[in-house]
Amino acid sequence: MRDEYTIWMLLTVVFITYFVISWVYYKLGITNLEKALLASNGLRFLNLKHGLGIVLFGVLFYLNFPGLRSLLINIEIPRLYILIPFILLVFILAYIAFRSSHVIAHKMDAISTYKFSYAWFYFFIRVLFLLCYEYFFRGVILFTLLNVFDPLMAIGISATAYLIIHLFDTRKEIIGTIPFGIILCVLAYLTQSVWYPFLLHIALSAVYEISIFYQLTIKTSKS
Repeated sequence: MRDEYTIWMLLTVVFITYFVISWVYYKLGITNLEKALLASNGLRFLNLKHGLGIVLFGVLFYLNFPGLRSLLINIEIPRLYILIPFILLVFILAYIAFRSSHVIAHKMDAISTYKFSYAWFYFFIRVLFLLCYEYFFRGVILFTLLNVFDPLMAIGISATAYLIIHLFDTRKEIIGTIPFGIILCVLAYLTQSVWYPFLLHIALSAVYEISIFYQLTIKTSKS
C-alpha cells in the first residue's frame, strides 16, 4: 500500500513539474527543434529540458521502483500479428515525418546560426530522453494504471495524460498525439515492453528532426 501511494504521488509531482517546464519553454518560444535552432541559445535550452526529462521520467523511477524495470530490461520478438503491423508503421511514420519536415522547412525563411556538428550531442540527449519518456508514459503510467483499471480505461487515461503534456505544441501536433498515444499504449500493452513504442517514436522523431536540422543548417547555409 505504501509503495502504491508513493508511486502515485511521485507520478503526480513529476507530471505537474514537467508540465510547468513545458509552459516555461512555451513562454520562451522554444517548443520544438525548429524554433530552438532559430533562437539565441535555443538548442542549449532544449538540451537542458531533455536532460531534466531524463532524470524525471527515467532515472527517478528506474532507481526507486525495481518492479517496473522489466519494462525496460526485457525485450522479446512479438508474434507476427504484432510484428508485421509494427514494421509497416515504422516505415509509414518515417515517410510522414520526412515529408512533413520538408514542408515545414520550406515555410521557414530563416537560417540557423548552429552548425550541423551540434546535432551529435543533441541527438544523443534526444534519444535518451525519448527512451525515458516512453518508460514514463507507456511504462510507469500505463502499467500502474493497469493495476487499478481494465486495459481500455488504462490506455485511455495514459493517452489523455500524453495529450495534456503536449498542450503547448501546435494544434496539428496536439491532434496527432491522440491516435499516436493510443497506438503506443496498445503496443506497450501487447508487448509488455517500452522498447517497441520507443522504436516507433524514434522512427517519427529522428527522421523529422534530422531532416529539420539539415534543412536549417547545412542546406540553408549553402543556398
